Amino acid sequence: MYIYIIFAKLITGIIRVFGLGGATSLPGLILEKYFPDKIEYFFKPYKKIIFITGTNGKTTTQRCLRHLIELKGKRVVSNKSGANLLRGIISSLIVDRNVFAKAKSDICIFEVEEATMPILTKYVKPSFILITNLFRDQLDAYGEITKVRNDIVQSVKNSPRSILFLNEDDPSVCSISSEVKNKSYYFFIKDRRKKEIFYEKSAHMNKIDTNAEVVYACRIKIDNDLSSYFDVHLKDKKYRGIRFESPGIMNVYNAVLAIFAADKIIKYSESEIVNAFSTYKVAFGRGEVIKIGSKYIRLLLIKNPASLSLNLDMLKNQRDLKLMIILNDNTADGRDISWIWDANFKVISKTSIASLIVSGKRAYDMNIRLKYADINAMSKEVEPVLSHALDLALSMLNDEETLYILATYTGMLEIRKVIGGIVNLRKFWK
Repeated sequence: MYIYIIFAKLITGIIRVFGLGGATSLPGLILEKYFPDKIEYFFKPYKKIIFITGTNGKTTTQRCLRHLIELKGKRVVSNKSGANLLRGIISSLIVDRNVFAKAKSDICIFEVEEATMPILTKYVKPSFILITNLFRDQLDAYGEITKVRNDIVQSVKNSPRSILFLNEDDPSVCSISSEVKNKSYYFFIKDRRKKEIFYEKSAHMNKIDTNAEVVYACRIKIDNDLSSYFDVHLKDKKYRGIRFESPGIMNVYNAVLAIFAADKIIKYSESEIVNAFSTYKVAFGRGEVIKIGSKYIRLLLIKNPASLSLNLDMLKNQRDLKLMIILNDNTADGRDISWIWDANFKVISKTSIASLIVSGKRAYDMNIRLKYADINAMSKEVEPVLSHALDLALSMLNDEETLYILATYTGMLEIRKVIGGIVNLRKFWK
């Protein structure tokens, strides 16, 4: 097996030395295609294996769980870049091996794309499977939600000894326990705002073991900067006054799930958890804030009806909202953009929108959607060229104000490059 590790690391090195990419997928793709029977080997050194799946929240949950565990001195390998297909996961494991093919880390935590779960669990039996939620997603990539749910159920059946962490508030997730024999834990939130989350109805029975352990968040407060404060109640302890910088009510679910899983691996004190969240850095595109001079930009990823609806809902109470929406249809975004018609734009129909800029390859399609939703703004422009759109949006922004950018995945990558260019230019002229 040593030769496979050396071969893969050699490919990774060549890619990086010659600037051919980040080597986040190719080494894994080669092994996935030609040596699939060796996949199990790459996971053997790790004491705990955690897979995180679901429609939304995988990246935030993974980063948060990794952060909690690393602060206790444990070494963790994960797909930090978000490459959640089998090839990306294997590539992360290859990077975690030294020249003697020894693993550098103790624990592996991977976010796993839903359709990849049943493939990966044929070879690997994780300690824990964390399931965030199941929403309607891009039809061209995932099909109907029943197919996605069936993929996850099959992956659990492939790994009957894995412990499940299930979202009790989501009927499609919660009911999975009625179809499998795995030990299950449940997490939920106690807050009236969860009624604003339109979970998909499930045709399956929600059967919860009355003896199962549950964890929940309560006393939730969303601040003006969209960060949240909440308490978490576990079986025999409470963590009070947690502040989570990742914005919105859905990220409270992700934080609770990460705390629950971390507590099953390592024991924490209340102060350790509170302090850990105070040093957590928001994941790429998941509410990160970038400062340009005296102005601010907050980046929010949209990729399906649920993420767009929830982000709009999160912004509905902002006064004189300055908003930019970027819609692309590249492969990484999903070619089918019909999902924008399933998003709930009504939540911002009464919001005071000072400026609204629409950009991206499918800017005019988004503009039509906004027209049918009767979304108006004091100033509204359609500018497909991102650099021009950002210049326009920033010109409408006063000092100390925030521009909220909702963007699909490749739009997020592109706008960050444009922002980076502006920031570097300003540094140069200082």
